[in-house]
Amino acid sequence: MMLKNLILVFMGGGIGAAGRELLMLVVANLPGGFPMPIFIANMTAALLIGVLSALTVPGGVIGSGGKLLLTTGIMGGLSTFSSFIWATDKMLANPAEQASAIVYLVLSMVGGLLLVEAGLWLGGRLRSRLKAAGANAH
Repeated sequence: MMLKNLILVFMGGGIGAAGRELLMLVVANLPGGFPMPIFIANMTAALLIGVLSALTVPGGVIGSGGKLLLTTGIMGGLSTFSSFIWATDKMLANPAEQASAIVYLVLSMVGGLLLVEAGLWLGGRLRSRLKAAGANAH
């Protein structure tokens, strides 16, 4: 069981990290050095981890293996605290980008928290609908 769990996290982490790298390649930073690709990755992961967490609570529609693959693996690989801190530090070191650094910090922290909460709400609604659809199918 432990090996299966590690494999699920490993596979999911690879998928998430590849998605983050794709964002890094196709999305440019904003003027002022604002690291838009990292911001998009982290905000997307915040929203989706909320949705997925609501779907994996006891009695949810996703089992423990799915939770490891999706939340710990994919969302963990997509989001990145180290890149978030590195980008912030890089902007703070450049006087012309310090205002962007502060905006980035505040938007990332507040936005991330709000998106997790929104994801939990959305996931709860989705879980209820999926359960209702399953009950109606029987």
